[in-house]
Amino acid sequence: MRQLARPRARQLTSRRASALALAGALALPGRAAAHHVPGHGASEGVRTINSLGGGAGGRAFTRLYLFNEFVATRFGLNPGLTNSISLLGEFAPKPWLSVAVQAPLLMFRSADTDGATRVGYGDTRLQLRFTPHARKLIHRVLTLGATASFPTRTVRFTVDPGPVWSVTPFVVYSRTYSKWFWQVLGLGTLDVRRAGVAIDLGVSGQVGGRFLGGKLNPGFGVLVDTRLAAWCALPGGGREFCPDNRAGELFRELGTARGVGLATLAYNFHRRASLVGSLQVPFTAIRDYTIGWSLGLQAFF
Repeated sequence: MRQLARPRARQLTSRRASALALAGALALPGRAAAHHVPGHGASEGVRTINSLGGGAGGRAFTRLYLFNEFVATRFGLNPGLTNSISLLGEFAPKPWLSVAVQAPLLMFRSADTDGATRVGYGDTRLQLRFTPHARKLIHRVLTLGATASFPTRTVRFTVDPGPVWSVTPFVVYSRTYSKWFWQVLGLGTLDVRRAGVAIDLGVSGQVGGRFLGGKLNPGFGVLVDTRLAAWCALPGGGREFCPDNRAGELFRELGTARGVGLATLAYNFHRRASLVGSLQVPFTAIRDYTIGWSLGLQAFF
């Protein structure tokens, strides 16, 4: 019996070693981080809302948008402070179509180090927006779009996911009245990294006011995202469906949900320029970060 048990023990030891080898390979330049979006800390839903520029409406514009995104995290695999300064250029050859490119400068200060700040380039994002009947519908605006994120990040984290590719189709519907507005957003994210592939779904709702003739637009809302499916990388290559976390993730099991409270403020101080700010505060027990905010200045052409 002992002789039969020893080969089986060696097999189990070999399997464990293979699993540890995979985790180790992911851990060097590419362990999957707890954060859904490397270099940002929040979900793709928060990044999409920030990139749209705040206020009511998600319609296509030609614009330049300079904005700062800040996230503080006191827990998880990468506790610390993350700051991203992005320049987004959007070109609308037609009133119903626009293409945008976002180039971020990324700064990260880990709580696990002596306070040194790592500075480099972040992941480049490309966004496409389509607004049907843009010339006719002013108070009822439906916008369809998609964002692709490319792995150009040069900053490495304590627990790093390595190169990450993602595609996020989204839809935004805005209803504007003389004194107030409401807006809903839905999106799905396909995230591909060394640890595997995941699909997340997010929904958001926002309501706000329009003051000073529409110059000042405060808003409040919520964003909820959940994990729909995941395929984890195998030690010997390939992937298999897994209801649990991908290697290195925290609390990303199938069906887990995160909720974030949103507060936004858009000040249209000129007919071709606005100042936009937002605050993001997670309110569920499962969360990716402690608090986040963004501030930006955009000019329309």
